Amino acid sequence: MSIISRQSRNTVSLAVAASLLGAGFTPHALAQTADVLTEIQVTGTRIRTPGLESTVPITSIGAEELLMQGEVNIGDALNDLPALRSTFTLSNSGRFIGTSGLSLLDLRGLGTSRTLVMVNGRRHVTSIPGEYSVDVNTIPSDLIERVDVVTGGNSAVYGSDAVAGVVNFITKRDFEGVRIRAQGGRSDQHDAGSQFGSIVAGLNTKDNRGNVAVALEYSKQDALYFTERDALTGAFSGRNQFQTVEPIAGEPPAGDGIFDAAFYTGVRSGSTSDGGMLTSVCNAANANNPVRCRDSLSGLSQRYMFQPDGTLQRSTPSIDFRDTTGGLSAASSNNIGGFGSTLRNTGQLRPSLARYSANVLAHYDFNDAFKPFIEAKGVHIESTQEDQPSFWSGSLGAFFGSSYELRCNNPYLGAQALATLQSIGRCATPATSTFSMARFNVDFGGRGEMHDRDLFRVVGGAEGTFNDDWHYEVSVNYGHLSTRMRSLNNLKLFDLNGNEDGFLLAINAVRNTAGQIVCAVNADADATNDSPNCAPINVFGVGAPSKEALGFINTTARRHESAQQFVASAFMSGDSSQWFSLQGGPMAFALGSEYRTEKASSAYDELTASGGTFLNAIQPFLPPTLEVKDVFAELRFPVLKDLPLIKEFTIEAAGRSSKYNNATGSVFAYNMGATWSPVSDIRFRGNYSKSIRAPTQGDLYSTPSQSFALLGDPCDVLYITNNPNRAANCAAAGIPVGFINQPAREESTSFSEGGNPTLKEETGRSLTVGAIYTPDFLPGFSVAVDYYRIDVKNLIASLSAQTILNSCYNSTTGIGSSYCSTVNRNADYTFADPAVIAGGINYASQEAAGVDFDVAYRTRLDNGDSLMARLIATKVIKVNNYIDPADPTYADRQKSELGDPSVSANLNVAYSHGQYDFNYSLRYIGKQTIGAYETQNSFAGRAPTNADAYPRVWYPSVVYHGVKGLYNFSDSYSAYVGIDNLQDKRPPLGLLGTGGGDPFDSIGRYFYVGVSAKY
Repeated sequence: MSIISRQSRNTVSLAVAASLLGAGFTPHALAQTADVLTEIQVTGTRIRTPGLESTVPITSIGAEELLMQGEVNIGDALNDLPALRSTFTLSNSGRFIGTSGLSLLDLRGLGTSRTLVMVNGRRHVTSIPGEYSVDVNTIPSDLIERVDVVTGGNSAVYGSDAVAGVVNFITKRDFEGVRIRAQGGRSDQHDAGSQFGSIVAGLNTKDNRGNVAVALEYSKQDALYFTERDALTGAFSGRNQFQTVEPIAGEPPAGDGIFDAAFYTGVRSGSTSDGGMLTSVCNAANANNPVRCRDSLSGLSQRYMFQPDGTLQRSTPSIDFRDTTGGLSAASSNNIGGFGSTLRNTGQLRPSLARYSANVLAHYDFNDAFKPFIEAKGVHIESTQEDQPSFWSGSLGAFFGSSYELRCNNPYLGAQALATLQSIGRCATPATSTFSMARFNVDFGGRGEMHDRDLFRVVGGAEGTFNDDWHYEVSVNYGHLSTRMRSLNNLKLFDLNGNEDGFLLAINAVRNTAGQIVCAVNADADATNDSPNCAPINVFGVGAPSKEALGFINTTARRHESAQQFVASAFMSGDSSQWFSLQGGPMAFALGSEYRTEKASSAYDELTASGGTFLNAIQPFLPPTLEVKDVFAELRFPVLKDLPLIKEFTIEAAGRSSKYNNATGSVFAYNMGATWSPVSDIRFRGNYSKSIRAPTQGDLYSTPSQSFALLGDPCDVLYITNNPNRAANCAAAGIPVGFINQPAREESTSFSEGGNPTLKEETGRSLTVGAIYTPDFLPGFSVAVDYYRIDVKNLIASLSAQTILNSCYNSTTGIGSSYCSTVNRNADYTFADPAVIAGGINYASQEAAGVDFDVAYRTRLDNGDSLMARLIATKVIKVNNYIDPADPTYADRQKSELGDPSVSANLNVAYSHGQYDFNYSLRYIGKQTIGAYETQNSFAGRAPTNADAYPRVWYPSVVYHGVKGLYNFSDSYSAYVGIDNLQDKRPPLGLLGTGGGDPFDSIGRYFYVGVSAKY
């Protein structure tokens, strides 16, 4: 829809007013067009104010501006904003188990866990049990009034997680009438379809004291598969990518003047195929044999691959990158041509997503002092994800723990294939010989996930005014999430008792006495181990497995999760006007308290949890309930006003004391800020804050999994001299001189990988300084420029068990470090079980800084037409991570790497003429490095780590254009049509738009149409 509403051609709507505010508009600039000077509450404070002002930068986006393009997914629309990193859009949501379809927000690229997402200033239940990550797809788009994006720590006002800032969704209030909207779209390649429909209906009571609004929404986005876009993905023709083309072992960081990689199309895997791949026996005795080994004398074996008909053929690619690299690079296993798998003939550019939501908003104002309200919603989301199929490489015994190997007398192995195997040094005695191969099991079916997520949330409470101008609010907020995931085409390997089952039985095929091909377990002399349902499987060739075999070897893993959130809060705000006032006016305040609990659970089916499938053994996650008790306060001191060069000078402060029922304990967060207006059309603002992120239930209690490794004990006499601090630290731990940890020397040591219950809070400190200019001589124009800097200390990051041990006893500060808290020893100082908890540790840090620009202009032309233009841009100064425990000063640069361009911008222009509205949108994404920034660039005084890694250093900058036209048949009916990605730009240089942070559009030119009616 157009930004300029036809219902208010002579006034600006509150949503647009808020949007202009985010661009720097102040109430006096809006006074000509709307009366919005009543007291309201804005994001970043609980103090009610007659002005939409804040000491922290707020980018406020009206709903119509946010949905100016054809997006039906509110998360994807928000992730296009320059301040947000595309960490979890729909396209890249399938990177982890169970996350398909989630849309999470990552402000400033500091991580989704450091962005607090709220609805109407209140917390929202998570969509990932154990974490506090809000899926913004659960927020109805047509009920949104505006979205406020606040940069800088706000834990003092809103609590934990607001380290990078807050994204606050403000929903419509007092909606009256009926609004119906429908939209559909698809790409110019006739795929990636989307549908959207909504009905919002509201009714005021006869006395206009109350209002009830109901919103129903449905949206669907079709899946887009790799196989539907071969030109982009290479699903059939081979991948498009940078490929290592020369040996790099021993090459100095400055390079040798020859680029290590080149860009190729048609790249296939040389180490696996869809029908099975193996190599010839290559040794010194037959190195010169062009059949038994290869044509060159490099000592590298030939590759043979099964064809769809089961024959075994030598793969002779047109380019074998082993020839150029000498086989010294893992990437050299690829080639061009030949029979290798593309590795992309399953998978998706975008999963499917269907969303059904129902929302109810109601309030009734009995009087000024008692105004009860309720917000309730239910959301059902379905998402389907397809990923790579199961696979194996080499020995079945080594890969799966199987007692069986592929037998040379397997009845599915044809005569031609057997003869070829024998010609290359395998299967000399078929009756007793076995062989190994690698297979990408495309014909087993891509492993997929089908998700059903049900979310329910209700907020009930009351607000009102008393003592003339004091305000209060009490509310109870309850949210519940229930998810069901079905993991499809998951290989069954063992039964609940650890006996081989499924694939491991079916792979061992023999002929019975009747000449039939059966599972060997059913043809042996032991009738007690029979598996009546076992169907033998043919793995020699593409499409060879029978339907019955696939039904026997594949299983559907199931997972059920739930989360519950309960928040009870109360606060009041007012001012000191009855007692005293400063020169600039009365002091304002807000006082309140909050109580919150979070519950979570996650459990797979019994077979999956036991480790009997292709998935890892994943144990149930049942963390203790998180409990948080908060008290908070805000103060605003309007010190001066209406003086020479001091139109206004105001100081603000906020503090929050929180108590957690875990190792975090009691913490305190605070804000301090000020605004100064020397004259009426310019305002300066600044804020400094300390914020916290308490560890999540997942950080603390994620289910530990047992692992084993040969761990060197730093206090053992073998290693104690490897660092000058070890002797003193080991002595401080009570470990005697000359200690020998004999068990650790002789065998692998058990350690645990999972949550770390000793974790403490992360601490963020942020500084924002900015100015807003709204010149009196140009009504409707504003410029906001804000600098931000955010530093996070004690950041939680994971380390290996050996690194944790070394960091504990290498410490310059003694054994009281967070590393040592996860080390466990017996009374005799040998390692206990587990020796180490290799989970998160409070050791890392990160920093981010940049400048935001928000420029807006709206005006009415002499002919009655309306124009609105807005530019939002960000210049990132730095984003650095410090994750080296041995050197806390070692910075890893994130800025300019994929997902973090140093410059990004959005431009929206809306023009209204008579019954026509025209919108134009532009999105600019700056250049980003192909590899890590440090690979080919100097940083922090360090030389590039591989100066000639790629022939190009940067992915190019990209500009996307979109247009939209709307025709208003009347004040009640309108229709619109639009095109996104007008120039049909695809991701550059082999990218797919599916990687973490990958900001590029993989759909291409997109057409959409819609209609709207309001009564």
